[in-house]
Amino acid sequence: MLERIDLAIIGLYFLITVAIGLWFSRKLQGSEEFFLAGRNLTWPFIGLSLFATNISTEHFVGLASAGHHIGLVQGGYEWIASYCLLMLALVFAPQYLRHKVFTIPEFFEKRYGVEARLGLTIYFLAMIVLTKTSVAIFSGGKVISYLSGWGLQEVMWGIGLITAGYTIFGGLAAVVYTDALQAVILIGGSILLTCLGLREVGGWPALVDKLSGLGRSDLLSMVRGPEDPNLPFSGFLLGNFLIGGMFYWCMDQVNVQRVLGARNLTHARAGAIFAGFLKIIPVFILVLPGVIGFVLYPEIGTQHNNTYAVLVERLLQPGFKGLVLAALFAALMSSLSSVFNSAATLVSRDLVARFWPGIPNRLQIVIGQLGLLVVMIAGIASAPLIEKYETIWDYLQEVTGYLSVPFAVAGLSGIFVRRANRHGAMAGVITGIVVGYILFTDSHDPFLPFLRHPYLASFLHRTFLTAVLSFLALLIASLLTAPPPPEVLEGTFAFRFGREAGEGPPRHFLLDYRLWVVLLFLSVTGLWIVFR
Repeated sequence: MLERIDLAIIGLYFLITVAIGLWFSRKLQGSEEFFLAGRNLTWPFIGLSLFATNISTEHFVGLASAGHHIGLVQGGYEWIASYCLLMLALVFAPQYLRHKVFTIPEFFEKRYGVEARLGLTIYFLAMIVLTKTSVAIFSGGKVISYLSGWGLQEVMWGIGLITAGYTIFGGLAAVVYTDALQAVILIGGSILLTCLGLREVGGWPALVDKLSGLGRSDLLSMVRGPEDPNLPFSGFLLGNFLIGGMFYWCMDQVNVQRVLGARNLTHARAGAIFAGFLKIIPVFILVLPGVIGFVLYPEIGTQHNNTYAVLVERLLQPGFKGLVLAALFAALMSSLSSVFNSAATLVSRDLVARFWPGIPNRLQIVIGQLGLLVVMIAGIASAPLIEKYETIWDYLQEVTGYLSVPFAVAGLSGIFVRRANRHGAMAGVITGIVVGYILFTDSHDPFLPFLRHPYLASFLHRTFLTAVLSFLALLIASLLTAPPPPEVLEGTFAFRFGREAGEGPPRHFLLDYRLWVVLLFLSVTGLWIVFR
C-alpha cells in the first residue's frame, strides 16, 4: 500500500500536469494552434515528446515481463526505433513539411486520392481505440490498482478523464510540453528502479555471474538467429525496420503529429534525431530490470507480467515508490494525451473539415474535442477484452505488425516509386490485409503446410513476406493502369538527398544534422555488436 508521502508526490505531479494544460488553454486561438501548436515546436520538446508518447505503461509492464521471460532481446524494438527515427528525419519529415499537412491521411490523399485518406483515417481511429487507448489504460490501471489498492475501474476512469481534460483545454502544445516534463520523470524514475535492482543483485559483474550460474546468459544477448521463433535479428531488420517500425515512427499520426508542428525542418529533423538517441535508453531502464527480477525473485516463476509490480514493491521505500509511480503515471498520461490529441485531429480534419471546407475554426476544435471523449470512453469500454490474452506485449507487437503492412508499403512506395498510383495503392492495401490475415491466422491455428519452414516461425518474417506480396500487387496494378498526375511524376513527392529548398547551410558543423545522423547510426550499431 502507498504511504502519505507517496500520495503527496503523485498528487503534486498531477497538479503540475494539469496546471501546464490550463496554462496553454489561455493561448489557443485557432485550429492550427490546437492541433499543431501553431507550428512553432522546437527540437528538444519534439524529441522528448516523441519519446514520452511512445513509452506507455505497456512498456513498463510489458518490457519488464519480457526481460524476465526472454531477456534483453525484447529491447531490440527500441534500438530499431532509432534507425526508423533517422528515416523520419531524412525522408519523411521533409515530405510532410513541404506539403504543409495537418495529418498523415491528408498527405496520403495528396499522393493517392481521397480513398487512401479515408481508409487510413478509419484505420488510425480503430487502432487508437483497440491497441493504444485500451491497452495503455488497462495495463497502467492494473499496476496502479495492484500497488495502491484502488479499484481498477476507478483508476482507469480517473486517469482517462484527467488526461482528456488537459488535452481538451490545451491542445498539442499542452501535450508536448507536459510530455517534456513526463519524459524527465519517467526516465528518472526508471533509472532509480534499475540502480536499486543492480545494487540489490551486487552490480553488473554479479548479475553476469549469477545468470551464467543459472545457465541463462542468453538473457543478456540482443541478437538471435533467423530460426528463432520469437525475435530473430533478421526479423527486426526486415519485419520491424522496413515495415512495422517504419509505419509506427514515420506514418503513425500519434507520433508524427509533433513533427508536423515543428517550427521548421531543422527543428523537425533535430527532434527526430534527439528522440533516436533517447530510444537507446529503454533497454537498460525498462528491459534490464526484468532480467534483474529473474535473478532476485525466482518465485515470480511463469507469472512474468507481475515482474514490474514485484520490483516496485520489494525494492522501493516510501517516497521512492511515489516517485516511480509518478513515472508510471507520466508514461501513461503522455501516451494517452498524444493519442487523444491525434484522435481529435483526425476526426476534425479528415472526417469533417475535408468535406466541410468552410467550417469555423472554433467548431473544428469542438468537434475534435467531442471525438476525443468518444475515443476515451470506447478505449475504457474495450479494455476488458485484453484480459483474454496471456501477454499484452507480444499481442500488441504481432497485431500492430500485421496491420502496419498495407499502409507502410503504400507510404514507402509513394516516396520512392514515382510510378505508384492510386489503383496500385488500393491493390497493395487490399493484398496486404488479406495476406496478413491468412498468415496471422495460420500462425495461431496452422492450416497451410508450406508455411511450416523454420524461418517463418517468427511473425516478423511473416510480416515481411506480407509486405513483399503487397508491394508486388501495388507495382503490377500501377503499371497496368494510367500513371499518376504530373506533379507526382515531376518529383514533388520524390525523396531528395540533401537540403530542401530554402534550407541554408548550418552555422556550425556541430549543428549539421548529417553529423548527428552518423553518430546515432554508429552508436546504435555499436551497441548491437557489443550485446550480440
